[in-house]
Amino acid sequence: MEIKNFESVKRIFNEGTWYHSVEFNEIKSKGTFDYTDTIKDLKLPRLDKLSVLDVGCSDGYFSKYFLENLGAKYVLGVDFNKYDGSIAFEVLNTYEEKYKTKYAEHDDFKILKKDYEKLGLNNSNKFLLLKKIFNLNMDYEFGSIYDLKSFPNSDVTFCGSLLEHLRDPITAIEQLYFKTEKFSIIDISNSFNSGIFKKEPYLKYVGSGGNFFHYSEQGVKNIMENVGFKNVKKLSSYKIKIEKYGYKIPHTVMIGYK
Repeated sequence: MEIKNFESVKRIFNEGTWYHSVEFNEIKSKGTFDYTDTIKDLKLPRLDKLSVLDVGCSDGYFSKYFLENLGAKYVLGVDFNKYDGSIAFEVLNTYEEKYKTKYAEHDDFKILKKDYEKLGLNNSNKFLLLKKIFNLNMDYEFGSIYDLKSFPNSDVTFCGSLLEHLRDPITAIEQLYFKTEKFSIIDISNSFNSGIFKKEPYLKYVGSGGNFFHYSEQGVKNIMENVGFKNVKKLSSYKIKIEKYGYKIPHTVMIGYK
């Protein structure tokens, strides 16, 4: 794929801060998570000609995958990130200053400002970068999973690796239900995939400022059923490595139907 200002794209891929590893013209970004060989383990269903609301869309990795690999016709990505250096998820007030510093360090716009501007971007929003360079039928909106009423209903809603960062998972999953026409997929990070709590409706407070709860499969299944989803079941369990530290964290992928 050829693109104007390729050198700027190359620098952003090589020097920028990425949540997911993304490949472009034999260049691969250095993401916190590399799903290249793992994505098939999620056992995601086909999305042919369906619209998708990707809540907590981050850099757009999954939105791109839905369009290019699963046949989705359109994706609206929603995220709580303003790309101005502010914190993009819930934290306790006692941890706020720590996370402000952390988020400021992760914003690569200052060091790559000229490259982003050459591509017509005024911040480091990787979702919009991927939309532009891959010419994808997807859009980005700022918003909270706690209040999705301003966004249109979609055939499919998706929420990936967000639940553990939420103080109120019940309201969040209920909001997904309100926006879903066909089915919703929730990818739960740091889930309990083994041990005595695997089949119990278990929720563990982890005592961190930005990560609030870890969930069992049954716990999330119960919430999804209680807000109205039907035929809730597990699609898959998998582990993904945190590239910086080298260890893997467990995930469970759930699906529920309207």
